[in-house]
Amino acid sequence: MKLFYQGLSPREFFEKVLVEKPSIGLRRNHTWHIGNIEYFDDNGGRFAVGRTTKTTVEKFDDNTGDFIEELDDSGPYTYVYFDLEYGVLAIAKKAKVASSVRLISRKIQALFSKSETIQNAGVEVRVDIIPDPDDFLKKIRTAYAIKRFVAEFTGPNPVDADELFQKPMSFYCQTLEATNGVVAVKGENLNEEAVASVAKSTAATGNNASALIQPQKGSRLVSISFEGNATKLLVDSEAHRSIILAAVRENYFSVRK
Repeated sequence: MKLFYQGLSPREFFEKVLVEKPSIGLRRNHTWHIGNIEYFDDNGGRFAVGRTTKTTVEKFDDNTGDFIEELDDSGPYTYVYFDLEYGVLAIAKKAKVASSVRLISRKIQALFSKSETIQNAGVEVRVDIIPDPDDFLKKIRTAYAIKRFVAEFTGPNPVDADELFQKPMSFYCQTLEATNGVVAVKGENLNEEAVASVAKSTAATGNNASALIQPQKGSRLVSISFEGNATKLLVDSEAHRSIILAAVRENYFSVRK
């Protein structure tokens, strides 16, 4: 991080980039943009992300009575709801914008990374999925024994990090000038609640966890991990924007807590 930007938090970087409304051209006549920035309260709001491209539009010309083709601008976009306190983004899926939400998240990461603020500061931007830990936690809590637990961590700025694992490991990662790492522990039967707590914070910071469990007494050991998909939330598209943001926060808290 360059001297001028020392002391800025991830939240402050985020807000500075939004003000810039960055754009990136990925190929000829194909540019991604951020715009339509709205704040609903002190900590949250939404912005639009989309792409502009030249496309052929079929029209009918009333003057000539003929069908014609014209080259015109196309600008499909979708909304991204954000919470600044917890560093959470919720991307509305829209096929016209991209084939998957994961692809849109990569474009957001690229847009932020190419902004003047980030370029001048020399910091790294990451937009990671928040995996759904529910199935993992159910298997942990119903297992006869937990034999091994592995959790990933990153540094240096996980936004909503717990005191037990992510914060100290992030500091450790930063001290060694590393980008990420894993911690693995083994035992005859690891503490279920402690494993569940670290698993939740690991998911909330966009990292992965796995475990080796014995489902029933005398059964074979089974390896489990988070699924690869991001946590999903179904909302009414006609709902008020503040209601949607509240639902996003509630959904995140269900993962985190």
